[in-house]
Amino acid sequence: MRNVKVFEHRQDKGYDMSIEIHHLFDHQHHIPTVAAWQQAEFGYLSPNGTLEQRAERLRGASDKARLPISLVAISNNEGDLVGSANISATTLTHKHLTPWLSSVIVPPTHRGRGIASKLALAAISEAGRLGFGKIYLFTPKNDGLYARLGRETFEHAAINGVPVCLMARATRIN
Repeated sequence: MRNVKVFEHRQDKGYDMSIEIHHLFDHQHHIPTVAAWQQAEFGYLSPNGTLEQRAERLRGASDKARLPISLVAISNNEGDLVGSANISATTLTHKHLTPWLSSVIVPPTHRGRGIASKLALAAISEAGRLGFGKIYLFTPKNDGLYARLGRETFEHAAINGVPVCLMARATRIN
């Protein structure tokens, strides 16, 4: 299978890092790391979930033509994994809505470089490519970031007692 570059970003604000966003399926050796990141960052939202369950879900993102899709940000400079994001058919809430951007993670050492924004924008592009007109997300703390990327809040809710902001955005902007 051919390795397809989803999105490329070169930073212009004094950072020397350029990244490419790929499907995790093309970089399966990163599945254990991404699963560990997700468990550490978001495990509190589904406390009964295990690291192995997360890894299994990531392995299930094996068809670029349907959900789920997992994306990874790879540094062109070092070839390091510097972020990840998922596009899922359902999530912990509002199961009648689809698709969902979820589990956007950038390690602390790489934050502040626009990587999360680029992952979110690549997810919008992927959802549009698959024919979806809108993409949803919930966030316990990053609603400001997603609002800057054109998402609008449509509800506030709680997941396992954690307040979250539910947001949506069209995949195509006219």
